[in-house]
Amino acid sequence: MRVGIDTYSYHRFFGEIREGEEDPGTRWTTWDFVDRAAELRVDGVSLETCYLDLDDPTFRDRLALTLDEAGLEAVLAWGHPGGLEMGKSAERLEDLLRVIDYAAEMGVPLVRLVVGTFTHWGEEPPHVSVDRLVPRVEAACRHAGDAGVRLSIETHTALPVEALADLVRRVEAPNLGVVLDTANVVRVGSDLVEAARLLAPLTDMVHMKDLDLSEAGFGDPGGWWPCTSLGAGDLDLQGVLAELRSVGFEGLLCVELATLPPGSDEDRMVAESIAWLLEAIRLA
Repeated sequence: MRVGIDTYSYHRFFGEIREGEEDPGTRWTTWDFVDRAAELRVDGVSLETCYLDLDDPTFRDRLALTLDEAGLEAVLAWGHPGGLEMGKSAERLEDLLRVIDYAAEMGVPLVRLVVGTFTHWGEEPPHVSVDRLVPRVEAACRHAGDAGVRLSIETHTALPVEALADLVRRVEAPNLGVVLDTANVVRVGSDLVEAARLLAPLTDMVHMKDLDLSEAGFGDPGGWWPCTSLGAGDLDLQGVLAELRSVGFEGLLCVELATLPPGSDEDRMVAESIAWLLEAIRLA
C-alpha cells in the first residue's frame, strides 16, 4: 500500500468553503500543493480536476513535468460535485471523456469519477439510477480503454454501497473499479468494515477519512460530518486496512479531508494523518 494526498484536503485553500466552515484566509495554487506533497514525501496525489486548468495545454504540460520531477504518482479526480448527474447529463459524460483524453496525454493511468452526490440520494430507487448509468459508464470505459486509462467510481453518497458494486459488475469492463471513501460509506448508513469487505476486491484507490460521529445523522449524507485527523475520530480504519490487506490491495491510500469544523488546520491534520497512516500500514 502507498500513501497519497487528495487535493480536496485543501479545498478551503482552493477557495471552496463548505457550509459550516471558516475561511482560513489562505489560497494555494496547484504548484503550492505539489510542493507540499513532495515535502511530505508521499507516494502520490489525487488531483481534483475542478481545481485544475486542464483545458490549457501549457498547464497540462507543466503539471505532467512537475509531477514527474517530484516523483509523484498521479490520479485525476473528475466530477466534483455531481459527476455524471446519475446518468441524466450527456454533457457531463462528454466532459469526462475529455478528461480521460487529458489523462492519457499526461501519462496519468487512473481517472476517478463520481456518478452523483448527496443531493441525488434517495431521489429514486437505486436500481433505476443504475439502469440509467450502465450505458453511460460503459461508454466511458470503452473510451478510456482505447486511451489506455483505468476508471474508478467513488463511493460519493449518491448510491448505496451495494448498488455501486452492482453498477461496476454490470458494466463488466476490465478497466473499471472503485474508489473507496471511508467516510462516504458511513454517511449513507453502511457499516464501514462490511462495506470495505464488499468493495475491497473492486478497489483501485482509497480516500482515507476519519469522522467525529458525536452528532452524526446516519443515512443523511448531507448532514454535519466533521473530519478529524486519521486515528483521532470514530471510524474503524484499522478494520478497513485489514480488509484491503486480505485481498492484496497495493494502491494509493489518499488522505482526504472534507468538512472541517471551526478552528481546523488542514495542513497540520494532513501531516498528522500521513504519520498515522504510515504506522497503521506497518502494523496492518
